Amino acid sequence: MKGLLIKDIRLMKSQGAVLLAILILAALFLGVVSSDVEPFFVVAYVTIFLSIFVASTISYDEYDNGYLFLMTLPVTRKNYVNEKYIFGVLISIFAWCVGMAAGTALMIAQGAKTGAGEWIGGNLMYICIAWVFMSIMMPLRLRFDSEKARYANIIMFALIAAVAYGVSKISQYVPENILRNVSAFFNTLGNNGILALCAGIAVAALLISYICSRHIMAKKDF
Repeated sequence: MKGLLIKDIRLMKSQGAVLLAILILAALFLGVVSSDVEPFFVVAYVTIFLSIFVASTISYDEYDNGYLFLMTLPVTRKNYVNEKYIFGVLISIFAWCVGMAAGTALMIAQGAKTGAGEWIGGNLMYICIAWVFMSIMMPLRLRFDSEKARYANIIMFALIAAVAYGVSKISQYVPENILRNVSAFFNTLGNNGILALCAGIAVAALLISYICSRHIMAKKDF
């Protein structure tokens, strides 16, 4: 598995460096040009979009019968899936650190005054969001080839948007006492509690995604 990590890290250095530079420059440009762009947006932008790069490494593995070559090495299907998720978690943390650096630079340039606790705590949420995105994309990418996976991702995110829209509409008809109870529950949790809840959901999503990916990879024909 160490060899697979080295392979993907080198691929990240060669292919992801340009993407990372574009993301940072675009985010900083938007922040400097428009005062409405929050430094929080820069962190979210860099963290989430760079984390999506993990799924693209599967395309490079598929190219020119790459799977067959990898399986001739001391690499098992289980190790392959393990490496992708470990690599994804590492990249999301790295992307978050880069986004934090860029966001902090923008915050200083804009003269914004945000406490260190609020700044770090508020941005930790974006790692959770990145993990949820990876949880959706990884099984789809392993199940389908690159072309089909692209359409599957579009359909999946369209369904998520449709569900979110439906929930927002249905919530208008929920009795006010229930809404007050839900609001009171989240107020009781506080910021740290909400962050812990989101982290738990993200970890659970990664675990379910990992199990699905293991099952898909075990039955995958090369």
